[in-house]
Order: sequence, then structure tokens, then C-alpha cells
Amino acid sequence: MKMILIQALLFVIISAHLGSRVAAELKMLTQSENFTVNPDHTVVLPCVIQDQGTKKAVWRNLKDGTNISVNFEILSHMKSKYVIERPQDSGAFAWNLRINNVVDMDQGHYQCFVGDAPEVSVTHFVIVEGADVIPTHNNSENFNVTECCIREKVSSSCLPVCHSSNMSEDINVLTACASDLNKVVTCGTDGRNHVGCCKRRGIPDVCLDFCYGVIPSNLDTQHLACLTQLPDILSCLEEGHVLLPGPPTAVSVVQSSADQASVLVTWRPPIQNPHLVKGYKVFYKVTSDTHYKSTRIISSSEQMYLQSGLQLNVQYSVYMVALGDYGSSQPSETFIFTLLPAQPKSDIEADILGCCISKGLKNPCLSKLCTPDLMRNVNPVEILWCSQDLNKALQCLVGQRDHSACCKRNSLPDVCLPFCAGQGMNLTLDYMSCVIRLPVIEACVQEGRATIPGPPVNVSVVPGIREAVVSWNNVGAPAMNFTIFYRVLGMDKMPWNRMEVSASPADLQGLYPGTHYEIQLAAANENGSSLLSTKVVFLTYENVITTPAPTLPSEIHNLTVCCSEKRVRSDCMSFCSFDKLASGSLDFGLAYSCIDVLDDIIACASDGRNHKQCCKRSGVPETCDNICQFSPHDELSTDFLLCAGHVGTIANCYREGLATLPRQPQNFTVLKYTTHTVYLAWRQPKATNTAIESYSVIYHPKNQTDLTQWKTLSTKNLEVIVNDLKPSTEYFFQVVSVNENGTSAPTPELRVLTKAYDDDKETLRCNFTMKNNTNVKTDGVGQRKLMGTVEECKSYCSVPQCQGFTYSTQSQACTLFMDKAPLKPYASPGYDFYNHSCPPRPDIMPTGNWSMQFHNRTDCCQNASISDNCMDACMMGEFQSVYRCEDDYPKILTCAADGRDHTACCKNLAVPELCLSYCQGQLSPTTGVGALCLNYIPRYVQCFVNGSMYLPTPPGSVIVKIINGTAAMLSWATPTVNCDSTTGCHYVVFLVDEKGVKLQNRTKETSQLFTDLSPQTVYSVFLLAVNNYGKSIQTPQTKFVTPPLVPFADISVSQTPSYPPSENGEVELFCNVYSAGRTFPFVYWVRNSKIIRKGRQLKMSMLSERDEGNYTCSAKDDRGVVTNLTHFLRIMYKPKAVRLMGNSYFPGQMQVANLQCDFMGYPTKIKWFKGRDELPVTQFGQFFHTTEKLVSYPTHQSSILSIYYVVDEAFDRYTCVGYNDFGNGSGVVELSNALLTRPPPPTPTYPTTRNVSQCCMSYEIPRDCMGLCSTFVNLDEVTAQPDKYGHCLAYLQFYTACATDGKDHSKCCSKKGVHPFCHTFCAGFVPDDMGSIYLMNCITDAPLMLECVQENLEFIPSSPALTALQRNDVIQVNWDKPEDNAHRVDRYELYWLASDTPSSSKHVSLVNTLTDYRIKKLRENVNYTVWVIAANEKGSSQPINKKSVLVKNLRPSAPQELHVSEMNGESVLLKWDPPENHAVVTNYTILYREANMKDQFKQVVVPGSVRTYLISNLKPRTLYEFQLVANGPFGKSDTAKLGSEINTGPSTSANRNNGPDRSGVPLGIGLTLVAVLIVAGMVAAYLYCRRRRKMNYGETVSFENPQYGSRVQISGLPNSNDSSDEGFGYAPLREDHDVEHRPTDKSNLRDENTMDVAIS
Repeated sequence: MKMILIQALLFVIISAHLGSRVAAELKMLTQSENFTVNPDHTVVLPCVIQDQGTKKAVWRNLKDGTNISVNFEILSHMKSKYVIERPQDSGAFAWNLRINNVVDMDQGHYQCFVGDAPEVSVTHFVIVEGADVIPTHNNSENFNVTECCIREKVSSSCLPVCHSSNMSEDINVLTACASDLNKVVTCGTDGRNHVGCCKRRGIPDVCLDFCYGVIPSNLDTQHLACLTQLPDILSCLEEGHVLLPGPPTAVSVVQSSADQASVLVTWRPPIQNPHLVKGYKVFYKVTSDTHYKSTRIISSSEQMYLQSGLQLNVQYSVYMVALGDYGSSQPSETFIFTLLPAQPKSDIEADILGCCISKGLKNPCLSKLCTPDLMRNVNPVEILWCSQDLNKALQCLVGQRDHSACCKRNSLPDVCLPFCAGQGMNLTLDYMSCVIRLPVIEACVQEGRATIPGPPVNVSVVPGIREAVVSWNNVGAPAMNFTIFYRVLGMDKMPWNRMEVSASPADLQGLYPGTHYEIQLAAANENGSSLLSTKVVFLTYENVITTPAPTLPSEIHNLTVCCSEKRVRSDCMSFCSFDKLASGSLDFGLAYSCIDVLDDIIACASDGRNHKQCCKRSGVPETCDNICQFSPHDELSTDFLLCAGHVGTIANCYREGLATLPRQPQNFTVLKYTTHTVYLAWRQPKATNTAIESYSVIYHPKNQTDLTQWKTLSTKNLEVIVNDLKPSTEYFFQVVSVNENGTSAPTPELRVLTKAYDDDKETLRCNFTMKNNTNVKTDGVGQRKLMGTVEECKSYCSVPQCQGFTYSTQSQACTLFMDKAPLKPYASPGYDFYNHSCPPRPDIMPTGNWSMQFHNRTDCCQNASISDNCMDACMMGEFQSVYRCEDDYPKILTCAADGRDHTACCKNLAVPELCLSYCQGQLSPTTGVGALCLNYIPRYVQCFVNGSMYLPTPPGSVIVKIINGTAAMLSWATPTVNCDSTTGCHYVVFLVDEKGVKLQNRTKETSQLFTDLSPQTVYSVFLLAVNNYGKSIQTPQTKFVTPPLVPFADISVSQTPSYPPSENGEVELFCNVYSAGRTFPFVYWVRNSKIIRKGRQLKMSMLSERDEGNYTCSAKDDRGVVTNLTHFLRIMYKPKAVRLMGNSYFPGQMQVANLQCDFMGYPTKIKWFKGRDELPVTQFGQFFHTTEKLVSYPTHQSSILSIYYVVDEAFDRYTCVGYNDFGNGSGVVELSNALLTRPPPPTPTYPTTRNVSQCCMSYEIPRDCMGLCSTFVNLDEVTAQPDKYGHCLAYLQFYTACATDGKDHSKCCSKKGVHPFCHTFCAGFVPDDMGSIYLMNCITDAPLMLECVQENLEFIPSSPALTALQRNDVIQVNWDKPEDNAHRVDRYELYWLASDTPSSSKHVSLVNTLTDYRIKKLRENVNYTVWVIAANEKGSSQPINKKSVLVKNLRPSAPQELHVSEMNGESVLLKWDPPENHAVVTNYTILYREANMKDQFKQVVVPGSVRTYLISNLKPRTLYEFQLVANGPFGKSDTAKLGSEINTGPSTSANRNNGPDRSGVPLGIGLTLVAVLIVAGMVAAYLYCRRRRKMNYGETVSFENPQYGSRVQISGLPNSNDSSDEGFGYAPLREDHDVEHRPTDKSNLRDENTMDVAIS
């Protein structure tokens, strides 16, 4: 194979023209290098060219063929990604490429070359740390492209070359493939770009064209070096077949309608390796430019890209490639196009509106449907109501052109092609794929408006008997040909007759006489075809129409004879003379008496001729025109009086016209009329002396007052067919005779209402029910009064808005009642009421359950039949996955509602009623109208985002507990978010019986008692959560059946003591049960499905946490009817956080954050702390306000921390601590920022069944003991064969660990009633007392234990991996999420045990989003054991990953119990206890200063062994601050401070030393002693009285003086010794009430003695 390709390459080189060589002075000075760079860093690739001159330097990414830059111009769309640098000292031709923010996709080869001399180049390889390593394929024997070669019509002699491994060695490629080598290379590359692989294998740049799939155009001798590279080239071709995607398919480019200066590129995924596509790139340039620019990397899920910023009237070239991890495809087909200015929007709007009006659309549908943006801003409800007009409107929206060729070119699905062709919608189909591709359809429509001719306009037909002449005008782009479609009207099942013509007019032959025809035309050119023109209906003549013979001249009109024929009275006959009328001397008195016959006289004088021209010539005003053309059918009006002065002139015109003007036609009538045609006929006038040359028919629609818009049709015949009329339109017709001198007066008007539907099809559209002699009362809204027949009124009322009409046969008038005006019929003679019923809007709802709602997003995604490859998009709410998940996209949108009812928000954003199902998390039917709801996606998303912050989720864990036949209890769990007192959350509960009667209750509790129910009845119950912002969706309906009614049993449980008993305490439960006339011989106490006590009384002592839970009293009466009542026993023990609820919020939006901790163990108080330093939340009042609420439930205590309002400073972890007499327990929750990107939730892992045998083998258990290594520890077999398995008991702990799979199943075992002794086995450990008699219970309960292991395999998480290290004063603990069931973790429980307190471990619970914690308050030289378990409601992992940390080198903690023991004004005695953490203290630093002086503290350093110190030389009556710091070899402690500032008080030495008169001192002492004696006497008398009353008890009263030192005792009277520095050595005595309120705990009393006063 190698020799054959060498021969082929030599043949091509010899046959090619040698290209010119590059000048020797042009040279690349940079050598190729490999550059390794970390992600998010920058790399600089050098390129220095010698003697570049005016040539351009180009950087190219060989991975996808992108030209990155030309000289300093960046061609890539990512302008900030690339920078061309030129160092100052590098000379004039340095073009270094800087790549910023490197990512994995940047790995590959980059080439710098000279534009006009590409052989002058350098290629660098960029390696990104952590990017995938590219696999290598070296088996070129698999290279087989025979199928491609056959498809490309490679000659049979060359076909063996297409499969190299099967080719014989003696084949002569020069002869066999002389003309096929290009085809073979093209098939070998198979649409892929193999340049990257070739560069990795070190193939020279000169040979890269072969890797690209082309034969170099400048072949010369330098390509001989490529011969040695053929094995590697073949390997790359084979590698590319496996690792590279093919080019995109069905690529198309069309000018965008949204922005004229932009193009819309569409495509489909490659045929070859579509799964390898990681993205796409579009390349574009002005065709005359040299280099292409490129876009950003387009997502692999997209199939459409809009490139804007282009220029109009400029030609562009565009192609695209597919990108993979290891390279790219070859380019797609290159498209060359020119952007043309689009038709102005106002013109388009006018064109659409005019088209719709011509097709008969009327308001309201006209204004709603006939807008250019109908499909983007459509209201599906209006589409339904206007469905009968929709298809007509769509024809107008597409410009009445067929754009299906463009749509096919852009790969639109077949279901969308009717849109493009203007063929309308089938509302039962799913048009979702069309709605999401509206930009393509709109772009095709815009393109077609400019390049495709519109339907012909002004179509007119001149019919004959068997022929017709058709004429029209072209509109839009020039048409090359026209197609005429015609057929007999009403023959809908017959095919159209077609006639192709090139221009107007055209003759139709072979028609039937007297037959209605319908005709339409279409125009076409090379770009496409228009839609059909408006239908024109015409009628052919029945018989040969001969032109009537001219009227023979007769004698001049005799006015007197005419008056006699009109029976004018004899006294008025004097007016029947032209001489009399023309004299101007009219007898007005006689005229007044002849007023009743005056109109007949004037009609005879005018003789049916139009004398207006003469009148005008003679100066008669226009107001007299009616007199100048007066006819027998006219009525005389007041105009005659205004024209009386012109009677003579008018009479002369009458006389003149008798000789020149024609007479009026006679018997003008309608022979036939249809929707578009009126057939008229008349007779010739009586013979006169004037000739008639032709007749003119004048017609116009009603209300057309503009005379210039009236139409005239001329004929020489006595009948005519007026065509091209509008359906259901009232027209007026007149005919006049014509000759060269003028016309006759017009005939009387004929009024014709054209039919609404041919062949009376209006009955198919509406039905009318008549009620005789009935009138209708309304509020007057929407009434229209018309004249006409009943049939005409029906046609007026054939629109859906018409509710009915009344008709009067006497006046031939009808009144229409439009819209929804209330109709109230009542009897009234002479009127008939016609009630009109329109057909209902079409029912397009497909079969299926479209009322199903989902509890939350997870429930929806898992139960809405989402495909596997779109499940992640559904769970994450990815709205950008529309093309990748096209079939599932409506479901993904539905699931995003996440169990909330967003209806109110959607309505505020004007989402139509028909589309609200998405807002309610309810699947919508896949119909044409339903697909239009996808236009509102941005509004849905806005509501979903807002709703997640404010709306509650549905209540959970709905349980119905039936009490008896008439009562049931409904309970539920609080929604997970947005449902607490701060949001005004409550519940609305619905109870529905089997008759559909619905009962609604509102409550704030989480339970509802239903009473007064019917026995043996099926009920359904559901509820929803409501807060101040909205509501959740309703919960699924829960059905229950009430039992038969039985006599009521009164059952209750009393507990002694009534409050929760303490750990190690005792409690008594008593079951009180009573029912009249019944006895209860069997009463049991049941726990965990097992009877634990018979009888009504249950006593328990030495209570522990394990005894907390449900206890059920079960009482069976003498009939066997069982009544149960469950009582939850709470026990007070060290608090434990069991349920933690953090949340994420948006800052700065006035949101209230609620954090919650639930505690077991009955804490009496719960406090909250913020941050890792656990500072009280009240210290952060400058940022936010907090409230704490403690709620007591029957089973637990719940504390809710509310933060008003959420700001950035509020985001942190929060610790809740519960306290009671047994200690405290804590939990940690997190308040996170919703604006920050959260890590994706853990992917659900479903562990496979564990191989217990392999687990046992890993512990090196002996082979003879492997028989016990089954799914659980087989204790039965151990006890049955002690000789065989006795020694295996040494490995029992390994058996247990393998059976439980590292998980604690004890909670499940407890619920199933497994004996408490065996719970240790369930937890995965071996009991300490293996000799216990209770071991036999474990053999009995083994099946239950096995059930727990099997049931919880997919629910209980495995043990987290843990690290624990000492960091200064804390132990930093971190752990990973469990490998199994990480998504099911509710909380983590962290434990640590200190070696100096081995019997008491400490514990904290953490919310499942936290995986680290700092253990504080450590003690020196203490070993801490740390472990963490992952827990949920099913159980927890085992505490097996334990870590030990020996604490060393602690800095001291703050000194304890700092207080003032004594003070006397000038000195203060401080006392304290050493630091709690036992760290080494070398000395203490005492700091003090005056409180009002903010100077530096004075310092005193005392040894570490000292615990008291006297501070002297202080100022009397002065406030001081005191602080204390412990110093050690590893740092100093935090500062200990006194609780408040200390007032030193008065000086006790001032009176002795500083007074000017020392004689005052004894007096003062004497007065003080007297006062003391008086007080002492009073006290002694009081105590004597008390002792007399209580003499039998031998009472001794003690007075304690906490302010007194140990150096003074007082018994009775005070000592006068004043040598002490305590002043007089005594203090005021404490009264009895002080003693009574003093704490009994004397642990805080230091160095105090008690003085006893004995009274005898």
C-alpha cells in the first residue's frame, strides 16, 4: 500500500505546475515549541518573521481552521480572548499571540504563517493541564472507504485503493487512479479536519493539505517528503473516523427579519459522530476580503445562530464547522449572499391589513389576526374564537406567497411547511417545533416578499357564452408565468382546470353557457410561487345576445297626450304646454291647487331624459338638478319651490332635449344573484326621435357616498352580468341610455344583497330559531337596525357576535343584537324573534389526563415521561435546552413551576387563560393552539423565579386517620419553604363527598378534624398552602372510606407526671376507655407493632432517649370492635437537633429569611448564634433585625429565627443551641445567597446489591468460616453447630459490618419491633454482652433485620470520608458527601469525645449543605476522637470513619470568673479562675483605667500561679474599667472583662488623715456606734419574738455578709477594733427577705463566714 501511494503522489507532482518559490530573504525565525498552561491562566506564543515586508502575518487555530488574526486585527468573535503583542525590543516583525483565560477547548496546535507564503510558518502546541488526553489509533489496516468511493463514482480500476489492506501489491496506481486520486483523498478524510492529529504526529506543515482532504495546488518537489509520512496520515484518517465529528448538515443562510443587517444561520447535527459535537463555529467575511472572521463557540444543543452587525447591499460568504474535543470537521458548504433592504414595516402592515380586508375579515378578528407579529404576540383564546378566519389571515401574513422552498432549505420539520406555504393551521396538531423556529419562518417570509411575485391583483373577467377574457396586474417581483385555475362553481370535488400563460390578458375557451365559474390566478418565477389570488366568480351568458335594433325615429313627444295618459285634471291641463311653462309667468295659485298632479306634469315634460347639461349651460343652480332629470318614479320635493324662478329655463331645456337625448330604459330588474355576481336586464324605451347607442350600468356598495368610487359597466345589450362583487354586501344598481348627446335619466335604484355563501351554505355556519310574535328587550348595547327581507337579516346576523334579531313583516325592518347584550323576550304582536346560535369553538383537546399536577419539580420530572437524556435539564430547569430536548421541552417548562401556583403572576403579565396551565405546573395538550403558548416563555420564567422566592410549596406527608364512622383526622407537614407566620401562611382544605359536594375550610394548623361524616361513604380530600403572595398547587387527592357506624368508645390516655419526664426518671401511662353498655376485656399497650403490656396501666422507670415515641392503647370490647388511641411520650434529655432548615435568598429585596431548628429532648430555651465565632445574633442589629420563636409540638420543639431583611451581611452559617437541665445540643444551618452559583445537586446514586462474600474475604476471614458470610449473620447456624463454627465467632464483628453495608439500620429495626438487644446488630456492630440470653431473640427477629437492610439499601447514605486537623485553637473537621445516596442526606451529625471525659461525647447537627465544622474550647494534652454520620428519616450511616487529634500547644483561653472581691475607695481586690482549656499560663496581664478617660490602660503583670491581686492607689468615687489577659508560650488569650464599670466608692482613710479638726473623728465614731446599738437592739427584739413563737424547733438564725472579709466575726454587737484596713470591720446586716431570695447554691460565695446569733 505504501509503494502504491508513493507512485500516486509522484504522478500528481510530475503532472502539476511547479509554483513559484518564496524569496530567500523571507524567513521564519521562531522554532516550534510545546507550551503547558494551567486553566484560567495566560499563554504567549511567539512568532518572529524576517523581511516580512508588506506581507501579512496570520495566526490560525489548526484544531478548527479558525483564522484568529491578521497582523494586529483580531478576526475571532472573542475579542478579549486573543491579543497580538509586539515586544519593544523584538524588531518590526514580531507577532506574538497572547491567549487569555485558557480553557480545555484551547488545547491544540496554533500556526503562525505568512499570508502570501504559507510555507513560511511555525506551529506551537498548547497543552492545558487537566484536559483530556487524546487517544491514539495506529491501526491503519482498518482504513476502508469503499462505500464512499462507489458513491463518488470512483472507477472500478481504482476501487481497490479505497481499502488499502485488501489491495494487491502489483496494482499500478498511476494507471488505475489517474483521474480519481482527489476523490479517494476526499473519501479518506470523510468531511473531517485531520490537521490536529497530523500535527501531533509531527507531520510537516507542507503535508497538511493531505490531512485536510485536498491535493495541494502548488505541488512541487518539496512534497516528496510527504511520502515518508503516509503511514501516519493513514492512521490519522482512521483516528478521525473514531474521534472527530463530521460537518454540520442542512446548513442554510437567510436574511433575518428581526434586524435587516443580520443573517440567520440554521443547521442540523452531523451525520458522522454527532455525539462527539461539543459546539459549532460560523465563519463569515465580505466576499472580497481575504480572511474569514469567526463567531464564539456555539452550544452543541443549538441549531440556529443570528450574526448581526453586517452591512446592507454587501456580498458575504458564510460557512460553519462542527467542533469536538480532539478537532473539528471540514467546512460546510459556503454560502454567498447579499443583504438587501427590507420592505418598510409600515408597508408590510398596510399590505397585510388590505389583504385581510379583501378576504372578508372583519373586526374583532381583523385587528387581532392581521398584524405582522401575530405568531409572537398571539392570544391562543383569540385564535380559537377566530379560527374560521385564521387560515385567511395566515395567507396574508406570508405575503400571499409560498415560502416552503426556503423553509425546507432551512431544515424546518414537515409539520411547519404549511405555515411557510400560507396553507393555515390544523389546530389539532402540535406546532411546538414551528413556534421555536419562528425566526426562520419570518426570515423566509421577508426573503420571499422581495424575490417572489405576489398573487395577481385587479382580476377582471368579461364573460361571453362559451368564452371569457381574463385580465390582471402583476405585483411584487417580476413574474415569469401565470397559472389560471378555473372550474364550475360548487363543484368542489372536481379538479381545477389549469391554463399557463405568460402575460395578461388571457382567453378562456370551452365554457358552458349560463354557468357560474370561479377563477383564481397564481404568479411564479425562478424563486417560487405566489398563493392564489382572490377568487372571482362570473356567470356566462345563456343565449346568443344580439344587439337590439336602433329605435326608429317617431314624432316629437306630445306633452298634452302624456298628461292625459297620466289623468291630469282638466283645470291643471294648462300646465301641459311647453309654451306655458317657458313663458315664465306661472300662476302660483293654480300651481298650488294642482300640487297633487304637478309631479306627473313635470315627469311628462322631462320625458325620462337627463337635461342636467343644458340646465348647467343655462345657469340653473345645481340644487335644481333633480328637476332637470325628473322621472316618473321620482317624488317632488321642496326643491321645486326653490327652483320656481327657473321654471322657464328648465322648460326650454326639456324642449331642447326632446330632439337630442335618449329616453330612460324600461323594466329594469335582477334576474339572478350569487356571492360575487348580479345578473341585470331591462327593456328598450318607447320609440322616440332620438337613437340609443349603448347602456351604462352604474353600481356601488351601500354607504359609498364618494361618487368617484362608483363603478360603471357599458354594454350595447339589454342585459349584463356584474362580476367581482363582495359576499354579503348590499349594492345599488341603476342603468341609463347613452348616445352622443348625453344620457337618459337613471332608472329607479335596485338594491341587491349578495349572498354570504354560495348554495345557501350559511346554514352550515349558524342556526336560527324563530319565536313568533315576540319582541326583545335589551339594555341597548350593540343594537343595529337594518332594512331588508328575513333572509337578508339572517345574512347580517351570520357572524358569531350576533346573538339574534327581531323582524317586522309590516315595515320589513330588523334589529340585530350584537355581542353579549342580555336578551329578554316578551310577547308583542307584529314581531318575530330569531335566536341565532353559532357553532361552539372547535374542540381540539386530545385524549389524556390534562388536569394532573405535580407536587414539585422532582416529582414532575420523574413522572412526566421525560427522556433520559433530558432528565438533567428538567431537574436543573434549563430553559436553554430547547433544541436538544425539543420533544420534552413543554414538560420541562411545566416542571419548572415546582409545585407552586403562579397564576396570579402570569395573569399580571397578560398570559392568556388558555396558557395558564404552565403557570400551575400542569401539562398542556400538544395542540396547535397549545404550542402557541410557548411564546410566553420569558413571562413564565419571570414568574417561576419570583415564585420560588415568595410562594409556598404544597403541604407534604398528607395522612388521613379515620377515627370512626363519622369522624376523620387529616394531618400534613408544613411546606418546605415560604410558609410561616411572617408570610401569613395558612391552609385551605377541601373535602369532597361522592356526590361532588365540596366543603372548604381555612386553618393555620397542620391538622383538620372532619366531623359529621356519613358512614360507609367515599370521600376525597386535598389542600393547598396560601401566603400573602400567592398559593401552592393543591396536593394530590386522597380518598378514604368511612367505616360502618358503631357505638362510640370514649378513650383517652393520662400521663403521670403530665410534663415530660426526665431521663433516668419514671412515668405512668393509663388508658381510660368507656362505652355505655360495653365491657373491654382486652386492653393492651402496643409499641412498634408489638404488645409491650397487658392492662390499662403502663409504668416505666429508668427512662432513656430510646423510650421516647408513640405508645398505643388498644381496647377490644365484648363484640370484638377494637378502638385505638396513640399517645406520644416525650422525655427530657440532652437536647438534640434532628431537623435543620436553611435556605437561599436574594439580597436587598426586602425578603424575610426564616431558619429553623427542630429539637428532641425537650429543651426549655433555644438561642441563636451567627458565624463560625458563634456570636449572638442580636449583635448584628446594625445590619438586620431578628426575632426568635419557640414552638412546642407534641413530638418536638421547633425554633424559628426570622431575619428582617436579607442583606449581604446576613449570609452566613447560624448555630441554634437548645438548653435544659441535662445540657445543651446544637445544630448548624446556612443562609446562602441565591445570586451566587450553587454547586449542582448530587447525582442520585443507586448502589447495587453488595457482595457480602467479597466483603468478608477482604477481612481475611478463614475459608471454613465463609459459610456464615451470607446476607446477614446467621446466628441460628452458629448455635446449631458450635463445634464447627465456634471459633468463627471471633469474626462476628466483620460479619455484621459486611451485612449492614456500612449503614445504621437500627431506626428501622426499632419500628419493626426487633428486640432492643439486637439493635446493635442492626447498627452494624456486635453487642458487648454476647452471652446474654437475649441473643436468641436476634435469631427470631433475623427476617425483620434482613428486611431493614434490603429496604434501606437505596435510602440510607453511606459513611462520609472525614479529615480532622488541629488549626491553632480549633480542630478543623471536613468531610465529603457519601458515595451512596448523597442526595438523600437530610443532615450530618458530628460527634467528638475528649479523653479526659470519656463518658460524655459532644454533638452538633448540621444542615446537609454544610460539610465542615470547627470544634472549639479545646483543652491542652487532651486526645479528641471525631466522627461524623450522614442521617435521614430512614436511618444513618455507621460511625466508622473516626479520627483522633491530640491537642498540643494551645494558647490560653480567656480567664474565667473575673470579679471584684473587695474595694475601699483607693484599692480593689480582683479574683479569677484559670483558663478553661488548661493551657500553660506563664503570667497574667491586668489592665485598668478610669472609665471616662480613653487613655491607654495601665498594666500589671503577675505570675501564672496567682489568682488574686490588689490594685492600689486608685481614686475614690471613680469609675474604673478592669480587664485580664492570660499569657502562654503559644500566645495570649482573649480578654476577660468585668461585666460593668466599678465605682471605687468613698475613701475609708480620708477622715483619719486629711480633716483639719481631728476632734470630729471620735464624735463621728460615737454617733455611728450609737446608731449600730439602736439597730442591734431592734433586731434582737424582733428575733426574740420570732423565737418565742418557734421555740420548739430550736431555731438558729444565720446572717450572711457577702461584703465582709474572713478576718472579722460579729456575735451580737459589732467589734470596736478598728485596726483593720476594712474601716470599722462591719457592714449592714442583711434582712430576712434578702436571705429568702438568695440563691441556695453557695458555689459562688468565696471566703465568707457565717455569724450565728443564738436567742435564748
